[in-house]
Amino acid sequence: MFSARIAALVLCLTIFYSAQRPEATGTVTGHVLCADTNLPARNAHVLLQAVVDKSQTTKAPKGEQPTQAISVFSATLLDGSFTIPNVAPGDYYIFVEKPGYLSPFASISREDLDHPKPETADLISKLLTPVTVVANRTSNAEVRILKGAAISGTIRFDDGIPDANAPIHLLNKDKTGKWVSFRTKLIAGPFEGTPTDDQGHYRISGLPAGEYLVQTSLALINIVTSEVYAENGGIANETKYSLDLYSGDSFRRRDATSIKLSEGEESTSADITIPLSKLHSVSGSLLAARTGHTVNAGNVAIVYPDDDTQLVSTKISEDDGSFRFFYVPEGQYTLKITDARDVSREEVPYPPGSFPPFHIVEKKIREYDPQQQPIIINADLSGVTAQVQPKPSAGPSPKSN
Repeated sequence: MFSARIAALVLCLTIFYSAQRPEATGTVTGHVLCADTNLPARNAHVLLQAVVDKSQTTKAPKGEQPTQAISVFSATLLDGSFTIPNVAPGDYYIFVEKPGYLSPFASISREDLDHPKPETADLISKLLTPVTVVANRTSNAEVRILKGAAISGTIRFDDGIPDANAPIHLLNKDKTGKWVSFRTKLIAGPFEGTPTDDQGHYRISGLPAGEYLVQTSLALINIVTSEVYAENGGIANETKYSLDLYSGDSFRRRDATSIKLSEGEESTSADITIPLSKLHSVSGSLLAARTGHTVNAGNVAIVYPDDDTQLVSTKISEDDGSFRFFYVPEGQYTLKITDARDVSREEVPYPPGSFPPFHIVEKKIREYDPQQQPIIINADLSGVTAQVQPKPSAGPSPKSN
């Protein structure tokens, strides 16, 4: 009896300590080389991504979060070497990102890895290096990264002044032929997009072969900060107005000039000139058709009349109940009003120490039907008015002053 109890205790302790002992792991080491120079890829970021996404193949118990496929980062040394310890056993792809070189994340999605098609299978073998991790062993791999294409140019106004710190974004065509944003941000990068320098110059590198549009914006951004000189001061920003402009000096995406790049090619003249002399301001207000009072909330857009695509939009100002388009290119358009409404507003404070210190709570009084009317812009326009009809189901209108 005593021996049986001892055996049972030993068995329990064995099970307990086995459960507490961490899973045995392996190590991945290797070198990253630049394929165009055969030299080490210094300060590149290396990432291990599980071949099988466990969150898709393992059903989590009820009430628990699904297991996530873990990605492990490392950085290469000056000789291009890297070491990633404590990796769970399994099959992985090695992703490498370095400015100027093709990023697998820009071309290969998780869906592509899970369900590779013939065209994506070729791309995976071109951009990714597989590695198998075995417990208590070191797996070694050599990775070669491919130089990408690049687009560079200058953004300036038609009076010759450069547009410094202008946002630059790339678009390319998806599988359906639709223009969509192209990812230029690296996993370890600080931000999406590449702003122009003080001379209006920009350069975007590491691009796969393909067809692209360059997009910039004339944007007004409201910035509020709690402390200018404090390093940990709170900051909040809101885009007040934004007008897009594309390669080929077009404000309309369908009329933009695309840039076609072959592998490793550099396009150096993707310049955009902003026609300052042909941009005008448009301002006005919305009036209730029955009472003539100014409607103090709503969205106003300027759209192209032939296909109803939007050029630019703005909101009714909370300050004075007017709308204003700061920059609009000359042309014939449609002024389109949506979500027009009468509202009351109240400032509600956040808890002490919050930033911003308060927020606006809006109470809807009356709603109006959508409205649109033609507008021709060939000079600055002020005092533009548009009448809106109340929705039948709404209550009584506020009295006009």
